[in-house]
Amino acid sequence: MKNASRTICLLCFLLAAPAAKAVFAQTDQTLKVQTVEADSHNYVPLREVEMEVKDFTYPTLDDGKFNLRESVSGKKLTLVHYFAAWCHNSNFDVKTMTEIYDKYRDQGLLVIGVCEYSSRKELREFIERHKPTYPICIEGDDRKKNRTGTTHYAYRRQIDDQRNWGTPLNILIADGDIQKEGEVVAKRIRIAPGEVIKTELEEIIRQRLGLNR
Repeated sequence: MKNASRTICLLCFLLAAPAAKAVFAQTDQTLKVQTVEADSHNYVPLREVEMEVKDFTYPTLDDGKFNLRESVSGKKLTLVHYFAAWCHNSNFDVKTMTEIYDKYRDQGLLVIGVCEYSSRKELREFIERHKPTYPICIEGDDRKKNRTGTTHYAYRRQIDDQRNWGTPLNILIADGDIQKEGEVVAKRIRIAPGEVIKTELEEIIRQRLGLNR
């Protein structure tokens, strides 16, 4: 009887317990490897790390060129935002990126979007849907190619990012950490392998821009 009572209690507990909410992991729209709740997020705090961020020159959607070192010149803070147009969490993070950029661009903040693993058609649709106001360039434009040669992948490896595709990935660089010349633009950064926490990011920005005085 005691065993039967324990079994009944356990069943009651399981039936009464609320269903666990799905936890987001990277989703590939082509592979359809899993189902993700429409409102699920992957918020990650920014942390300081010693990591070499290298200069790059990538094409833009209109076939122009975008160079990192040239762009950071004269900026107090630069946020390099790696994203994929089809990525669930990138489609959330773009709103934060746009709001932060529009609010602080005149005070010295630059946001740079670096698109990964997305076709140009996907990127155009992403831009039409979200209307980001910051510049966007393209490092990787095909999910079928070997992605291990990208700067995005190299940075993920250095912080042991275990996500499948690893977007979004956010790198914040302060002007005082920028190397004046050479292939390496910065050796100390803040990084978030996931969606940024807007309140935390904004507090860091305000401190760095001297807006809390």
